[in-house]
Amino acid sequence: MKRQSLKKLCAGLILLGTVFAGGPLSTLTAQDTKDFDFDVIPTLKFEMLQLGEGNYLFSPSGSLQLMWTKNEESDSTAPEKITGKVSYSQDIFSKGIEGYDEKQFHGLGLFGKVVCGKNSFLLKLDGRGANPFESYKNFEGLLMYGRQLVKTDTLTLTLGGGLAATDTGIKIKGVNIFVVPMPMVYFNYSGEIIATEFEFIGLPSLRFTLLPNKMFRINCNCSLAGFDLPTDLRFDCALSCYPLKEGSMKDYLSFSAGISNNVSKFRIDMDNSLKYQYYCAYGEINATAISVRAGYAFGGKQLLSADGVKTKRDYDGGFYATIQGMYKF
Repeated sequence: MKRQSLKKLCAGLILLGTVFAGGPLSTLTAQDTKDFDFDVIPTLKFEMLQLGEGNYLFSPSGSLQLMWTKNEESDSTAPEKITGKVSYSQDIFSKGIEGYDEKQFHGLGLFGKVVCGKNSFLLKLDGRGANPFESYKNFEGLLMYGRQLVKTDTLTLTLGGGLAATDTGIKIKGVNIFVVPMPMVYFNYSGEIIATEFEFIGLPSLRFTLLPNKMFRINCNCSLAGFDLPTDLRFDCALSCYPLKEGSMKDYLSFSAGISNNVSKFRIDMDNSLKYQYYCAYGEINATAISVRAGYAFGGKQLLSADGVKTKRDYDGGFYATIQGMYKF
């Protein structure tokens, strides 16, 4: 199917659905759609982690992102940007988990964001486990509102808040609390020495690059995967080389060497869960449309929570690899 035909098909299906749903996209008229750029971005990813002798964790995943962006010269009253994304993933243990029958875990995610002037509205739903959405313990949901307070050539600041629905672990008089208020923060700064981005939407994450316009750069990011510190603190730090000094690919082709702390979680059933935390030294080739990373995992822990009892084991590590491809139609 040709690129323009695919775009028109996706646009038509979404507009038809939102007219019936009465959602934000239903405000787009036929004239409005001419004032928008429409992009379709599919992504495929495959990860592999060696867990032990002859035991591997395979993690294929894919997503489809649809994005409308209003042209700067447009005088339409429609939202400035509309983004929708659906994703699906699997985690497959080649030998399973000792003491359990489950070998295959699923993940399903839905994401939507609408930007109207300085206001942004965000909805996110995620279900993970052997049986996603089986209970609130497998479920994570966010409903957020933010307002842009600062917007300059180098600085952006958005503040807001909303509600999060998940297994918080909080109990009041024996009742599980799974809906809690959450802040929303987005901060972005770009300069000659450092470019940084901080995001607090559900769980906080921080990304920064030292010397962002040079051939050699230091790229780092860290985020929380939960509140069981320090094992739930993810980080990734790499020395990257961008060999192209000019052209459209100068910021999109890089070679990196780095170290990371990874966290993988699996909900076996309503009462049992498994977590792997491990460090990884790796090398990476990234051309944006496709990236390949390979390395060795070491110094990790396996944490099994079964019937209220947590068991911790050393995870000696093994080979680690990931490949990702994406395309923008």
